[in-house]
Amino acid sequence: MSYWHQMYQRSSPSPRLEVENGEARFEALLSKDITERDKEFMTSLRDQLLSKGGLSSKQIACLVRTEGKYDPSAIAERKAWVALYADRHRETAIICAKFYVTTQYFRDLATRVLTEEGFVPTQRQWQAMCCNKYAEKAIIAATAKPIFPTGTLCKVRKNRDTRPAHQNELALVVANHPSGLYASSTVLVNGETVIYDDRRLKSLTRKRKSE
Repeated sequence: MSYWHQMYQRSSPSPRLEVENGEARFEALLSKDITERDKEFMTSLRDQLLSKGGLSSKQIACLVRTEGKYDPSAIAERKAWVALYADRHRETAIICAKFYVTTQYFRDLATRVLTEEGFVPTQRQWQAMCCNKYAEKAIIAATAKPIFPTGTLCKVRKNRDTRPAHQNELALVVANHPSGLYASSTVLVNGETVIYDDRRLKSLTRKRKSE
C-alpha cells in the first residue's frame, strides 16, 4: 500500500443496526402531516432500511427525533407556543431582531422575524435570541422612556466617541432612536445633524448661585 493510501484511508462504513418495528414505524410516520423536507429524509432512510436491512446509530437517532417531533403532545406544545408567541413574545422578538440584524449573530433568524409575515421562531430560537444580556439591554433601550425627548436641549459629552467640535456644546434633540443596544438620538449641534448614543449626551446643569 502506498504512503498516500496509508495516510488517507477511507473510513469504514458505520455498522448497520436492526431497527425494531422499522417498517411499521416509517409507515406510521410517513402517513402523518409532516414537512416535505422530513418526508424526503424519512423516505430515504426507509429505503435504506429495506435495501440494507438496518440503519446506522445516527440514522436511528434521526428517526427517533423525528418521531418525537410529530408526537401529538409535541404538536400540541408547538401550537400553544405559536399562540403564546403572537400574544406575548412577538414584540420582544422584533426589538431583538432589529438589534441583531445589524450584527453577525442571529442575522438569518432576525431577518426572517422582520421580513416574513407569519413567521414564528421556535421557542428555543426565541430564547436564544431574546434571553441573553445583550438582548436585555436592547429591550430596555427600546421600551424605556427617552432620556432626552424630542425638543430637549442637552450637551455633548467629551469622550473619544464624540467629535471634538461638538464636545461640551449645546445640542437640540430632533429625533429619538430606541432600537439597538443603546438608545440614541439625532441632535443638532453647531449647525450639524448627527446621531449619538444617549449615553454620549448629558443634561444641562444649572450653575449654583454664588452666596
